[in-house]
Amino acid sequence: MLRRYLLFFFAFLLFFSFSATALALDGSAYTDTEGHWAAAAIETWSERRVIQGSEGLFRPDDGIIRGEMALILDRIFQYSEAAENSFSDLGETWYTEAVLQVNAAGIMLGYEDLVRPEDGITRQEAVVMIARALGLDQMFPDFQLPYQDSAEVADWALPVVTALTAAGYITDSPEYFRPRDAITRAEVVVILDNIIDDLWRKNGLFNIYVEGNALLAGERILLINSHVTGDLFIAGGDTEEVILENTQVDGNIINFSGAVLSYGAQDHIFFNDQELSLLPGLLPNTYRAEDFLWESGRNIYLPGQVETGIDISEWQAEIDWPAVAADGIDFAIIRLGYRGNTEGRLNLDKRYHENMQAAAEAGMKLGIYFYSQAITPEEAVEEAQFVLENMGDYPLTYPIVFDWETAGTTDARTNGLDNTVLTDCALAFCETIAQAGYLPMIYIYGDLAYTRYELDRLNGYDWWFAGYSDTPEFYYNFRMWQYSSSGSVNGVEVQTDMNLCFLPY
Repeated sequence: MLRRYLLFFFAFLLFFSFSATALALDGSAYTDTEGHWAAAAIETWSERRVIQGSEGLFRPDDGIIRGEMALILDRIFQYSEAAENSFSDLGETWYTEAVLQVNAAGIMLGYEDLVRPEDGITRQEAVVMIARALGLDQMFPDFQLPYQDSAEVADWALPVVTALTAAGYITDSPEYFRPRDAITRAEVVVILDNIIDDLWRKNGLFNIYVEGNALLAGERILLINSHVTGDLFIAGGDTEEVILENTQVDGNIINFSGAVLSYGAQDHIFFNDQELSLLPGLLPNTYRAEDFLWESGRNIYLPGQVETGIDISEWQAEIDWPAVAADGIDFAIIRLGYRGNTEGRLNLDKRYHENMQAAAEAGMKLGIYFYSQAITPEEAVEEAQFVLENMGDYPLTYPIVFDWETAGTTDARTNGLDNTVLTDCALAFCETIAQAGYLPMIYIYGDLAYTRYELDRLNGYDWWFAGYSDTPEFYYNFRMWQYSSSGSVNGVEVQTDMNLCFLPY
């Protein structure tokens, strides 16, 4: 539903390769990494837009310069404060800003008025810079280096090389560390991949399960229902606050950012770049990230107590409902109708009765949704009455859903609708449905829920949350989750919305 009525404009942060004209590629597209010992790590970190190649080549065995290393670290840690350019050898080029930001963070140190951006970087220099960025330079384990050339490691690098080797992060050269050799692009990628299993560089709320170490580098991050089996690095250059709620970290929490770290529910939450007050009286969702598993293109909730469903309208055309039922689909929420975005006329979905009859005969559990563009409570009541008059005698197990969405066009009649009026509309629809003896539900998604609806007023009704991700990333409790708009189901010729219902009806 969400994808058909909203116009999303995503602002992607575009990372360029090490030259201004380089073409960014995923690791699987490179012609010179097939069979390379670092191929898997190269693909991972290319997809993360941290270190990339150009013109189909990654050049895994080439060395890198200090300016390139600064760019890699800046892309990971999102530094925002830059030092004043007092370096005589640093002009305006593609790595200038990164060098100044990494210098301000104390990661890349200059010497007098020189920062040597075009110099190659050695293995021990690279390891020290990575460790400084992660706060690992403060670790001094009682560990004997296994390398035959351990005596060649500089005194200033020895504690870091020892710490990272003891932790198992340096694996590319088990017999020799080769501290003064130029580090290669592949070696940098593998060290990063050994240390960081996943990273989050955005602001907002996340529900994560990481087998290994995780890195947080946004300004304000809230982790709910999460589990990190290794260490959690809070090392963003501009990180201000991190909240861990119902979150387990098996290893160490290394907070090198200076961010405020809080545990449990606070009086505020984060949504994208916004800080929002926690609404009293609403329970948080408790769906843990580690309890979800993708299998054969479907999201599975491992604890059970869940049913899988689809939502359908005339856009899916003719449907083979027995095939749908045989493909493991338990329920269907079928659109009865909609109000026009501009003229406001009520319309019956062309395939509503066809879908309801065939789905019922196939043994599907059924629910109904109505796409609302109500701008007054009176219009919402009109929509509810339209549903009641046209719904027919089909057996309903699932609710009748109020699906109000931002139309996303300049001429939409709902543009500028007051939040209180919008909430009044949802309540009017639900109350009308409930008075007729049916179960109402409200469809929500992140921006609508957090910034438009007065959610605490809607607490008496079940919510159907739409959020397309591997795990449900919404703070408050909900009954049903629309987790994908691109599902594949036998009997439906086009992609369709996929849903999980917790505590089925």
